[in-house]
Amino acid sequence: MPLIHHTPHTTPCCCTRVCLACHGDRLASLLETATAFRLFRFEAQAVVAEGSWDMPDGGLIPLAGFLAGAGVVLLVCGGATCCCLKHFTRHGVAVAPWIVGEVSAVLSALGQNRLDTLLAPGARPSRALARRVRVGTNDLESTQS
Repeated sequence: MPLIHHTPHTTPCCCTRVCLACHGDRLASLLETATAFRLFRFEAQAVVAEGSWDMPDGGLIPLAGFLAGAGVVLLVCGGATCCCLKHFTRHGVAVAPWIVGEVSAVLSALGQNRLDTLLAPGARPSRALARRVRVGTNDLESTQS
């Protein structure tokens, strides 16, 4: 189990939880090279930082289970292959790959349902970006872009 660096919200929450795969104050260029996974809770009027942890010893496979157990509905990351993404899909965690930018810009784009504006240059929109994330609600709202 990864070590949580901040105390996470311990009571049941009906707000959306999102994880960003980071390197410093930016998204990591590749999911596998992320040095920190930062958990955020979107409430009606605020974004709350809930915790941060390193990549678990077993890599992406245990990370997927950990995120699902933490109630994460969306993982936002840089480049990722289908082989990497399947572990998250199996655990019910949606992934928005090939996103670039600073953490603050990503959180702002999520809050405005404009994550597609941070798609990496040359990357094609994936099926994950065809789904809009309503961060102020409990679940993902599937709509076509």
